Amino acid sequence: MASSGAVAYGSFYASREFNFAPYTWMVNFIIPAGAFLCGFVAAVGYWAGSRLFHHRPTRLLLLNIVLVSLGTFFSIHHLDYSHASATDGQPLESVMSFPEYLVAVTEHMAYRSSSDRDEPVELGKLGWGVAALQVGGFCLGGFLVYAMLVAVPYCNRCSKYFNLLWKRAVRWKDLAGMGQTYDAATQLLKSGEIQSAVNQFAALPDQSRFKATGLLSMELRKCPTCENRQIKLLVQKRVGNQFQRMGELKVPTELPISRPVVTTAK
Repeated sequence: MASSGAVAYGSFYASREFNFAPYTWMVNFIIPAGAFLCGFVAAVGYWAGSRLFHHRPTRLLLLNIVLVSLGTFFSIHHLDYSHASATDGQPLESVMSFPEYLVAVTEHMAYRSSSDRDEPVELGKLGWGVAALQVGGFCLGGFLVYAMLVAVPYCNRCSKYFNLLWKRAVRWKDLAGMGQTYDAATQLLKSGEIQSAVNQFAALPDQSRFKATGLLSMELRKCPTCENRQIKLLVQKRVGNQFQRMGELKVPTELPISRPVVTTAK
């Protein structure tokens, strides 16, 4: 809730002092980037609390996270509403209700391009479409926080998140060579030779820091209480400006695995 309050008051302050509410920032008038970022930051407190107290990412937690992000959207508007004044100087709260205020703000919403010096254009009924995009952005930002929690392995036996013990990523120019290395590591992991797979991956030479077309990574995680461990091997291929997942292998084990001493080959 602290992160939600910080976003609400931060946006209210920015709107008052700089005449700009961060959550209203749109990319190409379609993508609610500002609302997405605000929703994400508003819910990040749940991520911190869940990791600290090892709360499992359940559907109920997802609902709470999304509701907090969505509630932040309405909290921002309510702060504006409670501090606004009518044309005659009276508090706006004494003139109209909060739902009436939301309708007025939405239907008198005005936007202009960041490169346009003309006066903002009032959207009228189209403001409801922009408001819907903003609401969706807040919710999507909260959902990303939940997805980050789900991505961390969880020990059902001890009800704790796994800790990251070791990780290495190797960039490749030779996709064929990367594929062979991935297959070899996969074979070792599936056959139970986990320590050998980790040692061999740690000893791989750095392939390319620039203009890499592939990325091969391995990580070792362990439950902080018991001997549950997980090895994750991930292979990705560059598509445009991003790396796209091509293959992934997760191997649970209780075998003792040492952190590799050698991290790169000379």
